[in-house]
Amino acid sequence: MNGKLSYSNEDDKCYGATGMAVGLMVFNGEDLLSSMNLDANPGEIMDMQDMFYFNGNPGLSAKSAWQQIRDNYSLTVAMLISNVMCRRMVLDRSAVSPELRQRIFDVVATEGKESCGLEDDEISHIFNKEYTMLFRVFNHSGVQSVVHDFADTFKRRRIMSRMEIMEALRALSTL
Repeated sequence: MNGKLSYSNEDDKCYGATGMAVGLMVFNGEDLLSSMNLDANPGEIMDMQDMFYFNGNPGLSAKSAWQQIRDNYSLTVAMLISNVMCRRMVLDRSAVSPELRQRIFDVVATEGKESCGLEDDEISHIFNKEYTMLFRVFNHSGVQSVVHDFADTFKRRRIMSRMEIMEALRALSTL
């Protein structure tokens, strides 16, 4: 990966998608996931429920609508961090370099400003909280074992439904 966010090969892509699924589970966003497709374009691997892509709802107050957008942004941050951490820490068995961490933050900051109108301190708070939590998750040997098993299954099946994903990652709840 060497500081790049793009995938270097199919295994890298598979572990990135696996990381995103784990991140959704850790932050209780699995109900927003429909399926995963390893053969999809990189930005389309995760098929999310329509409610993840907030289009507005006249029945919601402005505060509720903004909160939903912010919550979905937070899940997006978790998926990006999880994608990179899973690839580096589990697949490559190495650390996330400070340069790569900064690249992730830059992407997150741009999105936070554009989609939510967040200030730098708000973005930093979300990023640092999620980064710290996910570092602990992907540093856990039990999680790494579940990740390897899931990635092998995903690579074989190529497409997995939300229920298949939840079943395959159920072991995370016991760790």
